[in-house]
Amino acid sequence: MKIKKKKNEISKKTHTLILSDFHLGSKVSRSEKIVELLKSFDFKKLILLGDIFENLNFERLRESDWKLLFLISEISRKKKIIWVEGNHDKGLTKIFTLFPKTKVFKVYRWKFNGKKYLAIHGHQFDNFMIDNFFLSYIANSVYNFIQLIDFPDKRISHFIKRKSKGWLRLSEKVANRAILYAQVQRVDYIFCAHTHRFDQRKKGRTHYYNSGCWTDTPSTYITLDREEVKIGKYV
Repeated sequence: MKIKKKKNEISKKTHTLILSDFHLGSKVSRSEKIVELLKSFDFKKLILLGDIFENLNFERLRESDWKLLFLISEISRKKKIIWVEGNHDKGLTKIFTLFPKTKVFKVYRWKFNGKKYLAIHGHQFDNFMIDNFFLSYIANSVYNFIQLIDFPDKRISHFIKRKSKGWLRLSEKVANRAILYAQVQRVDYIFCAHTHRFDQRKKGRTHYYNSGCWTDTPSTYITLDREEVKIGKYV
């Protein structure tokens, strides 16, 4: 896995840029950093891989959140934007249909240089979240609070995330089920999000990538050029 450690090492040009889990409206969203990243890249297609908003309460959006939305609106006038619906995005996708060249999908499939690709948020592979919505909501709220009171380097949050068996099980479950889904759909590459953990693995001819999130540091994203896919890090 190729991870870029510094902002000044970021490749400035790519065909497709994939980001997910902004959770705009939450206090841990790094919307100002997303603006920096988008402005630093020259790309042809932007895929927003779900959970762009935290919830329907737009009163919680900060100034930096609105700046990001305005930037995405400007980008949509010139470039293709794909928004894949996440579990936090239900009821919100109509907003993005107002932007030129923006299309909303639950599952997005496309071909590029002779390969087949598929993007899906990934909550569809998470039975615990579906069956235990209230517990998932509480756990997410507690973790967000810890991030707010944590040290600047987020050492406590990172420790919890590394050691949490729940996160590890979720990442494994989503990855394994996504790969199986990709094989059934006969695609070469599948991109997911939802787990907030970046990931890359391969089974047979199937490639799996998880784009991570923008509520934690470092944040991660995916670039796609020809047949080369990379996971990048933004601090």
